[in-house]
Amino acid sequence: MKIALVKKGLALFVIFLASIFLMYGSQKIAFMDKASAEISTITSAFESILFAAPDNDDCSSALELSINPTLTCVAMTQATFVGATLSTQVKPACAGAMTKDIWFEFTATATSHRISMEDFGAITFTAYVAVYDKTCGAMTSATKECFTLSNSNTGKQKVLEKLVIGRKYYVRIGVAGTAEFAFKVCLATIPPPLKVSPSGEMYSVEGLVKDVLVKSGCNLVSNVTYQVGDGSAKTKSVNTFGYFNKNGSDFPFEEGVVLSTSEVQFVPGPYRNGDKGTNTNRWLGDKDLNDAIADAGGGISADMRVTQVEFDFIPVKDSLQFEYLFTSNSYDISCGNAGCNNGAMFAAWLIDTTTGIGGNLAKVPGTNKPIALNTIRNATMSGKTCTNENEKYYWKHYSNNQSDPLEASINFVGLTTGLQSLNSKVVPGRKYHIKLAVLDFCTTPDHTSAVFFNARSFDIGTPSLGDNLVIEGGSALCPGETMVLKADLNPNDYVIQWTKDGMDLVGENGPTLTISSKGLYGVNLDYKNVACYLVVDPIQVEYYDEIIIEKPPLNLVQCKSPTATTLFNLESSMKGVTHYPVTAMFYESKSDAENDTGQIPSYYNFDNTFSSKTIWVRIQSAISPCFKVYSFTIKTETCVIGLVPLNDMHICNTPGSTFDLSQYDSIVYHGAAGYTVEYFISNTDAIARL
Repeated sequence: MKIALVKKGLALFVIFLASIFLMYGSQKIAFMDKASAEISTITSAFESILFAAPDNDDCSSALELSINPTLTCVAMTQATFVGATLSTQVKPACAGAMTKDIWFEFTATATSHRISMEDFGAITFTAYVAVYDKTCGAMTSATKECFTLSNSNTGKQKVLEKLVIGRKYYVRIGVAGTAEFAFKVCLATIPPPLKVSPSGEMYSVEGLVKDVLVKSGCNLVSNVTYQVGDGSAKTKSVNTFGYFNKNGSDFPFEEGVVLSTSEVQFVPGPYRNGDKGTNTNRWLGDKDLNDAIADAGGGISADMRVTQVEFDFIPVKDSLQFEYLFTSNSYDISCGNAGCNNGAMFAAWLIDTTTGIGGNLAKVPGTNKPIALNTIRNATMSGKTCTNENEKYYWKHYSNNQSDPLEASINFVGLTTGLQSLNSKVVPGRKYHIKLAVLDFCTTPDHTSAVFFNARSFDIGTPSLGDNLVIEGGSALCPGETMVLKADLNPNDYVIQWTKDGMDLVGENGPTLTISSKGLYGVNLDYKNVACYLVVDPIQVEYYDEIIIEKPPLNLVQCKSPTATTLFNLESSMKGVTHYPVTAMFYESKSDAENDTGQIPSYYNFDNTFSSKTIWVRIQSAISPCFKVYSFTIKTETCVIGLVPLNDMHICNTPGSTFDLSQYDSIVYHGAAGYTVEYFISNTDAIARL
């Protein structure tokens, strides 16, 4: 069958052609271009001619991909292979079978993005993806990345790494054969991983301890050593100690140092199956390590991979505590027995060099259990068959359908929460030795472990006088108030010199200083036993303005009421006392006034069984927390009541006429409330009424 059509635009004949194909299947169809009189014959399936090539069929018209700021695919770019052709650019090396392709572009907003194919329906496919960091005209068979995607949950996505923020990249996605389907492209942003710098780069081994781990006002750390395994020559090529920075990730510590049982270059996330390091150096350990292992109930093998850092230090305070986080790939379900037993652990062995007594400071909070796989674990997360142990200290797990591995800031499957070591009592001025060691017993190289220390949490003493006491912060002192500043140091160990406004205070050489005036107060400390001179950060001390009292409160005297109580207006005592913005509050005792408890009302009913009483007033500043306390007395007395005689009164003598004397009460008596006026026909009757 042959049908001639005038070619006015393919879309005009969609319905007509579709009906033809439905009637005749794959019969030959010919159409003629009227302008050129050229007749074309089509034998392919009708969908091949129903759609024009996609707009992004070549590199020059690449579609811009929407970039999601997180791993959630909210914004996606619609795409289709229907009508696509093969571009003129050389095929990438990984895509020799590709027969059609479409193009996209994006400008990186992070160093890592995840690309995925979504909403492709129930089809099976293999797509070839090439990523270029060159312009369309400069492309060759070489690519930045080249890989395949498929329809499986894990195969449909790929992480693009080592991108340059702000650089434009082109993405070429193609398929082989006649595959034609629509889909969406999601470009998501992977949270930044930890930044790690191996020892010898940003910091030397000694610098990692002295400048990052330890907090001290003086150089009180010595004899720093770092060792992988037995420390033999072959272990020197493995760098398992370094500096880290959270780099905007969700890691709980801003920065610090990390000890790993394999190379620290493999520490940064996201979490990956494999690619954990190559360290295979194993060791039987020394006495300190084996004591710690025994304390944990023993290991699962006699030898281990271990990294340890140790040093001497002299504390200038009486306690020691530090912050850390333990993590291990042996938490993975594939590790089997090691993950339920002591397959990995962390120890912090502190030794008093004077007494020789030592102990492990790395214990599960509130217990005497060491930090190990079998003392902190969440079997629900990991899928292991053993029970949970102190699971509230297990933070995240990046396998077994738990937390998203791409969100992991570190390349470890399981990690604890941030933890604190035991708070150990130490003697200021005495030398101590500490060994920090992370070890794992599993023989699988990828089952590495690590411990992260929060920077400067290993505080061996930097005295502080506290925060400034200033008006702006609401912490200034009130007039007449004193404050005791403490250096918290033994004068037998230090030469102490207190200062005010940068000048030495003569004779002030004790561990405390009582201050009673404003100024900038500091203290200089010269340690007698080691070369340590500390100038402690000074604090500013300010005082609020004085509450001006122009005269003391007035004593109040009032006629005793004939009832059980006499009412006093206590506010009357405050007339003319002060013009300062204050509030007056009244109390029955001095301690109540000072502590602002048991306030009484200003209209006060005084018990008439007493003749006088002391009242305390708290004059509280309205613009500061300062106040003053004064007292005054209230007193009642029996008063002689003066009566005003009435003139003789006359009324007309008519039947029913009466005198209403109550209307003259206000004339007869002008005295205190509580009294009433009664009238009698004789003086004798009035006296008898008393």
